[in-house]
Amino acid sequence: MASIETICRSQSALSDVQIHILKNSEELLQFASDLSHRELLVFVPGRKEETLILAAHCIPLLQQIGDTSGKVSVGTVFAGYEEPIALRVLQTGQAMQGSKEIEYGHIEPLFSYPFVDNAGETIAVISFVGKVESNRDILTETAFLALQVPIEKDFRKLYCRLSVQDGVVLINCNGVIIYADEMADSIMHMRGHSGPLVGSNIYNTQTNLTGAKQALATHEGFVEDVTFGMVVFTRRVIPLLQRGKVHRVIAILTERTELYRKEEELMIKTSVIKEIHHRVKNNLQTIASLLRMQMRRTESQEAKDVLKESLNRILSIALVHETLSHHDEENIDISDVAKKLLLLLTHSLVSADCHVESSFSGETLFLPSDETVSLALVLNELITNAIIHGFEGQPAGKLDIMIENKEKHCTITVTDDGIGMEQSKKEDSQRKHLGMEIVRTLIEKDLKGTLEFTKGDPKGTKVCIIFPVAKGGN
Repeated sequence: MASIETICRSQSALSDVQIHILKNSEELLQFASDLSHRELLVFVPGRKEETLILAAHCIPLLQQIGDTSGKVSVGTVFAGYEEPIALRVLQTGQAMQGSKEIEYGHIEPLFSYPFVDNAGETIAVISFVGKVESNRDILTETAFLALQVPIEKDFRKLYCRLSVQDGVVLINCNGVIIYADEMADSIMHMRGHSGPLVGSNIYNTQTNLTGAKQALATHEGFVEDVTFGMVVFTRRVIPLLQRGKVHRVIAILTERTELYRKEEELMIKTSVIKEIHHRVKNNLQTIASLLRMQMRRTESQEAKDVLKESLNRILSIALVHETLSHHDEENIDISDVAKKLLLLLTHSLVSADCHVESSFSGETLFLPSDETVSLALVLNELITNAIIHGFEGQPAGKLDIMIENKEKHCTITVTDDGIGMEQSKKEDSQRKHLGMEIVRTLIEKDLKGTLEFTKGDPKGTKVCIIFPVAKGGN
């Protein structure tokens, strides 16, 4: 559906300033339609004399699309005689009410209001169409007034769509409740209010269930959760100002005790899971400390090398659990893990005789924790292999990691300019073979991906890992 701005610029006689004023109220229109329980239409003057353009059309909550006014589309041009009440309001600047034939023989009540700019000139007509109970007519006027108020900083929270769980209360400038629907009446009585709501004064009770006392005092709207005993509800409080004073207050109450409890349970579960990851990380670091102690005590260089490889694998897994302990989600950015792992291994494995320059480039890619653990182990083996075997006997070297997210699959490339695979194979060992077996198994079994080794350009080794990712992996 085209926006109000697009339609007005291409078809209306409004100025840029007037279009901007009308555009500011566009996001409030659906709220106004829901509040009034009526269909809402916005007409603007066309470029031809006595023509109107339908600039916006909103359908209220629970109304079927098939029941809409004349089934016309936004952008339709009407001659003045087709919408005589709207044309009259535009010309006179006075609100009018009447009726509108929706289809042959089907007539609905119509309420039309002038929408004015800062100079008081009518720039649009807001029409509400549809039958409602007689006590709800006040909601239509209130809905129009809501479109006239200055935009609040948190207006999206204040003016979001109404639902069947929302109760609506209207309070006048003196604190008297002038309207309350059945849902609001039920919520208020559940909180201890006795007697009828309509006609009661909010200043006659110490409780401030509607929040209107604060809005009348501060002239500001707000959204907050309120707890009374074991019951929780959310209240949206919107003051409607006229000439700088609060004319009316809209209070929208939503019962959300069960939802609040579920959110609280989820927060507790999340905290427990984060604590588990934290403890797993601590336990892995304890194991790593024991391995370091064993390394210092053993005299065999081969045993030290085996222990060091095991130590780095454990630290790689610990790094993932540490990341999980600081996140609410079970998905982790593998790019963040890869950067940390590259820094950790280059600091711990590079000898004093060799200067290794490492670099990382890549996109943010969130993956499930189990896939991240597998990739952390894979990267650990590849980085370790490049540093220990690829740069063996070299005074310097470069090690690069690149991560690319290509919609349905991810490509991770590890490149070094060391001695290359051919030379390294001559010095192959059982431990190194084990490391590559770990890499292949994790990629093919856990990640359902492929692994490819090629010669670097001009020298060294390039390892390319390709594996599928879910649609939301971004």
